[in-house]
Amino acid sequence: MMLLRTLVLERGGQDAPVNGALLCGFAVAQTQSNYLAYSLDEELEPGSSRVYIAMLRKKLERYFLSGVDSREDLQVAMQVFKHILMVAAGSGGKAGGVEPPVPYHFIDLKGCKLPPARPEDHHSVIIKKALVMKVVTLGMSAPVLPAIESASLIVPSIRFSSQMTAATKDASPPESAPQQPPALPTEEAPQPADVATAPFVEPKNIAQMDQAVLVEVDSTLSSLARVAQELTQQKLAITERESMLEQWQARLQQEQSQVENGAREQEQRAAELDAQALAINQKAQELARMTTQLSQLQLSLRSVLGELDQSLQA
Repeated sequence: MMLLRTLVLERGGQDAPVNGALLCGFAVAQTQSNYLAYSLDEELEPGSSRVYIAMLRKKLERYFLSGVDSREDLQVAMQVFKHILMVAAGSGGKAGGVEPPVPYHFIDLKGCKLPPARPEDHHSVIIKKALVMKVVTLGMSAPVLPAIESASLIVPSIRFSSQMTAATKDASPPESAPQQPPALPTEEAPQPADVATAPFVEPKNIAQMDQAVLVEVDSTLSSLARVAQELTQQKLAITERESMLEQWQARLQQEQSQVENGAREQEQRAAELDAQALAINQKAQELARMTTQLSQLQLSLRSVLGELDQSLQA
């Protein structure tokens, strides 16, 4: 069974986070950006599913999710994702010879830790539900390269919880030493406009989050199982139709064979009748010849008898 990579998401109006199924990640050199496609198994209409496109930033082996910065970058990302859908629909081919609009490559996300994200911040599209698993399969089987690292991205500093802050306040420093604020481990000086602070999860909520994650994973797997069951039923229906078609073809061939055999028998019977007619005609001709000879013999006999009578009378 294929194991799906999940992504923790925070939805507005919901206390507990939800899980999304990761479809694929790809990098585009033209925009020097990485993008992520995921799904929450939202079926807006029968046979369709909503898929989200987010920007994946990376620096120093750390990943950050955000919305696409500009309309131009979004257009490029959507063109690439459309080509990925075409390739997935073509079972891994080149989508009927159609080249990608811009060069891209799938990125390796194995082992990376993706932070929680908000679907409301990401662009979404509606695709056929049957393409979801095909994109997942394509993303897992296609060659991958490392993600593009961002040179301008500033890695956010570590945020301490309120409990740790309270513990710091309770510990009173010696009067002789001036109190210094704790130094935050940062790679670069954070700028307010570029800092993306990761949300802190209280320990008491971890169990609730794990339970919600398990529920969402079970829901995602159940939906995928339904899709697999529908595909299996469609395959069985196609197999039954092919079997019926083969039976009809066998019956048609049998009927054609019977017709051909009947035609050959008719031809043979006609040949026999022609032979019989020819034999009868020959016999009729022979009988006519014999009848003529008999008539001539009768005349000759009458002549002889006449001559015999004349001799006796003399």
